[in-house]
Amino acid sequence: MKILVFILASLISQTLFAQKVNIIPLLKKIENGKIEEVQTDFRILKIKNSHHPDVIFLEAVLTEDGEKAQKLYELVYTSFPNSKFADAALFRNFSYYYALGLYKKATELKNMLAKEYPNSPYLKNTERNYPEVDEMILVDKDPYKIKNKSDIKFTIQAGAFGNAQNAEDLKRNFIAKGLKSRITSKTVGNLQLKIVDVGEFTTREKAEKFLTTLQKDFGIKGHIKDFE
Repeated sequence: MKILVFILASLISQTLFAQKVNIIPLLKKIENGKIEEVQTDFRILKIKNSHHPDVIFLEAVLTEDGEKAQKLYELVYTSFPNSKFADAALFRNFSYYYALGLYKKATELKNMLAKEYPNSPYLKNTERNYPEVDEMILVDKDPYKIKNKSDIKFTIQAGAFGNAQNAEDLKRNFIAKGLKSRITSKTVGNLQLKIVDVGEFTTREKAEKFLTTLQKDFGIKGHIKDFE
């Protein structure tokens, strides 16, 4: 009986210890550019607290891949809506989709933030102009027929990567198929994303027509955006 009580007490103690997580000092280190130091601290923290919402949030902050970070943030506010950083995670996903030109999804998250966290300090940062049409990315079957760059109005966003090499690989894949492709940079929160665009179109209709080909040949759901 004593042994059983001891085991139970030990388990309770370990559970309480695992719940004592404070990532604020680590977030401040990230703001000061001490990323490598935080990554070391994070690996240690994750060993006993891998399922703690604050640890998941910190992992998202440290994750360079935009899509992977987005999924981690989503896990925080969907599975742990009462956690300390739930509204921050929701806001970061709002910023992610807005930066990529997915305004419908961004608006959905903005409304969710206002409904679930009406006192969140992040709400004031969601007041932006929202185009009626999403602007994300892809390419043309006759990309080299356009002689005048001023005639190009649209392109298609094929992907957003935290890892520059992944972006380069996708770009090379497009070019190997005879398609125009480029990489631009965009900062979302503390993430530096590499955006891969494919195709140069004179009309939205041509861009829309190519979206079907893009998904069929590359398995990618692109989004049309203005060519800049």
